[in-house]
Amino acid sequence: MRLLAVVPIALLILVPLPVHAAWHAANPAAAEAVKNPRIAAVLDATTRMDKAILAHDVSAFGDTFTEDAVVNNPFNTIARKADAVNNLRTRMIDYTSLDRSIEYAATRGAHDVVLMGEETLTPVGKARFAGKTVHRRTTEVWTDESGPWKLAIRQATIYSAD
Repeated sequence: MRLLAVVPIALLILVPLPVHAAWHAANPAAAEAVKNPRIAAVLDATTRMDKAILAHDVSAFGDTFTEDAVVNNPFNTIARKADAVNNLRTRMIDYTSLDRSIEYAATRGAHDVVLMGEETLTPVGKARFAGKTVHRRTTEVWTDESGPWKLAIRQATIYSAD
């Protein structure tokens, strides 16, 4: 009998937590901008990045960055690609949800796309602000100069964690 009481608890431990990643255009100008094929391709790349974060897929996450990528991250430090990848590997980046609200999307020159807006995420585990809902402002520059779209520059500033 005692074993039957333990089985449901054990099954809950084995069931992964639901995860969610999505983006949406926050205004009509952003909705129109995402019709541009280059911007749409970058949004596909952001979705791959976000899904890699939620799946803890370190390799796929690392593949979304240029080799010389630089991030002004929510830890209030400047990080390079290796730092960001290590933060995912060590679960300093660990979320169950990550939603992007795109307020501005535009091409810049022949190879770059700029995305600006807000992210809402739910950190877990040992990630900073675990158990809270985090809101942060972001700016990203994506480039296809060397082939597929990759993140070259990112700024993320937390403005609320509740």
